[in-house]
Amino acid sequence: MPRFLLCLAAVIAGLTGCSPKETAPEVRWRFLGGRVLQLQTNAPVLREVLNLPQAKALAAPLTSQLARAWWTFGKGETEPTPDALDAGAILLRDLLNELSIGEVVTSSGGGREFALAIQVPAERVPLWEKAWPAWIKALRAAQVSPGSGSPSVTRHDVWLLAVSDSKLLPPDPTLLRLAAYPPVAGALLQFEMAIPGLPASQVAFTATNGTVRASAGITTLKPLPSSLPPWDIPQFIREPLIQFTAVRELNSVTEGWFDSTPWTGGRWPNQMYSWGQPSLSMRYPFLAAQTDDPQGFLDHWHQRLQNSFAPASPSPLYKGRLVQETNRLIIVGGLPVAPVLQANTQEQKPFVTFGVIPMIRTTNPPAAEMVAQMSRPNVVLYDLEFTSEAVKQWNAVFQIPELLEGRQAIMSYPGTQWLLAAGPKIGECVTTMTIEGERKLQILRKSPVGLSGLELTLLTKWLDPEPPLRRQITNSPVRSKQ
Repeated sequence: MPRFLLCLAAVIAGLTGCSPKETAPEVRWRFLGGRVLQLQTNAPVLREVLNLPQAKALAAPLTSQLARAWWTFGKGETEPTPDALDAGAILLRDLLNELSIGEVVTSSGGGREFALAIQVPAERVPLWEKAWPAWIKALRAAQVSPGSGSPSVTRHDVWLLAVSDSKLLPPDPTLLRLAAYPPVAGALLQFEMAIPGLPASQVAFTATNGTVRASAGITTLKPLPSSLPPWDIPQFIREPLIQFTAVRELNSVTEGWFDSTPWTGGRWPNQMYSWGQPSLSMRYPFLAAQTDDPQGFLDHWHQRLQNSFAPASPSPLYKGRLVQETNRLIIVGGLPVAPVLQANTQEQKPFVTFGVIPMIRTTNPPAAEMVAQMSRPNVVLYDLEFTSEAVKQWNAVFQIPELLEGRQAIMSYPGTQWLLAAGPKIGECVTTMTIEGERKLQILRKSPVGLSGLELTLLTKWLDPEPPLRRQITNSPVRSKQ
C-alpha cells in the first residue's frame, strides 16, 4: 500500500507540474533505513557488522553528532542547547532506522528549510509531533535569517510528513514532490546535492551479489582536462601492499571550491600516493606527493607547524621538537617513532614523502594487474585495499596528533571498539574515479560495506570523544570536538 500511494502521488506530481514559486532542492535523499540494512541478504558483511554487539553503543554518539551536524548545516549560528539536541536526537533515531524521503531548500533569506516523509511506528508519532516543532524553533532562533512559516507535522496514511516552514513548503504539494523523487533500482541509500559553490553530485549505494556498490556522478565547477599525464609511480613503492591509493589532476577537480593553499602553500601536488605494507608492530601507511617545488612544500609545513612546538611557542600544543634539516622535517621526542616529511629527488621527478617507520625493503614492484587498471587514460583516482588491514593502519595514523598532544590512546571508546570488531570481517575494496565529460566525474566502488578503511576510521574518530590528556602541557589549549 505505501508503495502504491507513493507511485500515485508521483503520477499526480508529474501531471500537475511544479509551481513556479518552488525552489530547487539543495539536497534530496531516499533511505530505506537501518532496519532494512540489518536484514540485508544481498550484502551479508554489511548486515553482520551492523548487528555486532559493539554496534549498539554507537547509537547515542551517532545521533548526537548528527544532530550537531544538522544544526550547523541548518545555519545555526549559536551552540545548540541540551534540550534542542535532545529533540534532534529523537528525530534522528527514527531517520537512521526507518524509511524516509527528504529534501533541503533555501529560503528567500538564505536560510535552509527541511521537509521529509518518514514511516514511523504509531507509538513514535506523538514524539515527532512534539520534538519536530521544538527542534525547528530552536534552530530558527539561532539563524541569522529564519523562515517566516511555522513548522508542521501531519499524517498521511502510513507517512508522517514534517516540514520546517509550512508557508514555503505547504504539506500537500511537498508530499507530492517528495514522492516524485525517482528511486534508483535496489538502492539502500541515494542522495543528490546541488549546493551553490560546490560540485553537484548524485550518489547511490546498492546491495548486490554479496557486496555494496557505490556509484556517484559529480559535475565539477570548472572544465576538466581532455587528457591526463602518465602516472609517475615512485620506484620506492614495493610489494607487499595491503593498501594503495593514487590520485592525479586534483587541481582541476577542486578548482573553484576547495582551496589547496592551507595544505600546500600553493597548488596541489601533480600526483599523490598512499600505500601500506604489513608490519608486525606499527602499521603506518606512507604518503608521497609529486611536486615541482618540494622545498617550498617543506617550508610551508615548517611555517605552519612551528608555533605548535617549543621553543617557538611558550605554550606548545604538541610534545617533542620540530627539527628542520636541509631536505626534511622531523618530529623528535614526542612519540616512540619520529614522523618525517622529506624531499626525495632521486626519482625522475621530485617527491615529498611522509613516513614514521622504514619501509619493508623488497624488490617487487606493484602488481601489473593493478597498474593496468589505474593506467586507463581517464582514471583520476584509483584505490585498492584490504580493508581489514587498512583500518588498523589509518587508526594508528590518526592517533599521531593526539599522542603528540599528550593524550591517551583510548581503545575502549564505542567507535574504536566497533571498528576493531568489524574490521577483520571486511575484505577487498576497490574505488575508481574517472573523467567522463568536460565537467563530469564518475566514482565507482565495490566493497563489502560501501565505505573504505579511511572513511570507516574517520567515521569512528568523529563518533568517539576526544581522549583525555595524559599530562597537561603548560598553558596548552585543549581542543574540544564539535
